[in-house]
Amino acid sequence: MAYSAPEPMSNSSTERLLERHPLLCRLTPEQVQRIAASGDVEEFDLGEVIVEEGSPSEALFLVLSGACDVFKNGQWLASLHAGDFFGEMALVEPAPRSATVRGREPSFVFRLPYFALQNMLADDPSAFNAVLVTVVKVLSDRLRRANQTLTSGGELAEWLAGSLV
Repeated sequence: MAYSAPEPMSNSSTERLLERHPLLCRLTPEQVQRIAASGDVEEFDLGEVIVEEGSPSEALFLVLSGACDVFKNGQWLASLHAGDFFGEMALVEPAPRSATVRGREPSFVFRLPYFALQNMLADDPSAFNAVLVTVVKVLSDRLRRANQTLTSGGELAEWLAGSLV
């Protein structure tokens, strides 16, 4: 689902985009409003670094529009689009970023700081739980796809080894 980010971004338009984001769609409008007030919409251009591998992970990012590329040790890993998120480890603890994320095209992302996530846990555990359940489902899907890729790569290697004999 593509989201278009209006310019300039008003609080109400930010809330509307966040209400439709898959990570937050299970929350009430009031919960989304509190989240919108806790973070900021940021714009990034093609190739612009959003987060750098090894830097402190002080926020969770929700892709509102555009696309981003994820790199580990300079190697491309994945593309993220509107409706995706990254920096989810900030839900647990601020630790060094495991990858670099750059704008693949002009993009709007919502930056939700670690302290806002911790405040959500303290002030509204049901909202935090809803977000956490969605994160776990997405991480499970990412892991399943990674396993499938690794398995299919092993099967290809076995086939190639067998055809060389």
